[in-house]
Amino acid sequence: MSLEGKVALITGAGGMRGVGRATALKLASLGADVAITDVRRPVDDLPPGEVRAEWQSIDSVAEEVQNLGRRVVPIYADLSKPDEIEGLVAETVNHYGRLDIMVNNARAIIGRDKVPVTELEEEVWQHFLAINTTAVFLCTKHAGREMVRLGNGGRVVNIASNAGKQASADGAAYSASKFAVIGLTQASAMDLAPHGITVNAVCPGPINTDRMSYWERAQAQERGMTQEEFRAQIVSASSERTPLGRIAEPEDVANLVAFLAGPDSELITGQSYNVNGGILFH
Repeated sequence: MSLEGKVALITGAGGMRGVGRATALKLASLGADVAITDVRRPVDDLPPGEVRAEWQSIDSVAEEVQNLGRRVVPIYADLSKPDEIEGLVAETVNHYGRLDIMVNNARAIIGRDKVPVTELEEEVWQHFLAINTTAVFLCTKHAGREMVRLGNGGRVVNIASNAGKQASADGAAYSASKFAVIGLTQASAMDLAPHGITVNAVCPGPINTDRMSYWERAQAQERGMTQEEFRAQIVSASSERTPLGRIAEPEDVANLVAFLAGPDSELITGQSYNVNGGILFH
């Protein structure tokens, strides 16, 4: 499978062990040139490993992509601001002259949403919808317009979640935002099909990333351990509950994204595929 000559825009690509970075490197390894975006985060919103490593978000990922021999444009953007979303799509097209693949990966930092619905702050609810749902809509809208205008077809891949198919307690904001992504995926697939543009979703279960979680940080402090020690316990417990014996790595998700972004998936659209080791069949 080759993506030679294709251009991909990937949101939420700055994490050192995140799906966005893994996706950028996977698509670049297949020949794509990429634009990558993330928001500038304060140190308090970074996982400890990134702070120790002096990781520089999408700038560090850009160096890795360049080492693969591909072109890359890092664009910092706040996806809660519609004008910045429109701007990052325009900047990508202006730089490369085309846009073939849109990967909507960015998500709100989890943790403050992990409360019963009766305790959920409206501000938190609105933030999750803004980043997890509205930003996906706006990226699809603006990227889709450019793909239609350019007339080369295209691929949109949305990162949803198991939580977009089966909700759990203390997860109203996250689940609602991800259920919405699956509905958006199906509707967008029908709207864009006449233009040769496919729209699909990837629904990971637990993933072994070090992305920031306010809940994990608070739980670790209560137990007198580091956030990374508490995270390791979660990964171990989740792996024991998974039929295939481990939770997903970022590369597992990136591999499916690459397939859906490539030529072998041209007759697949409106689908939402699980990557969860067998913990949910739906």
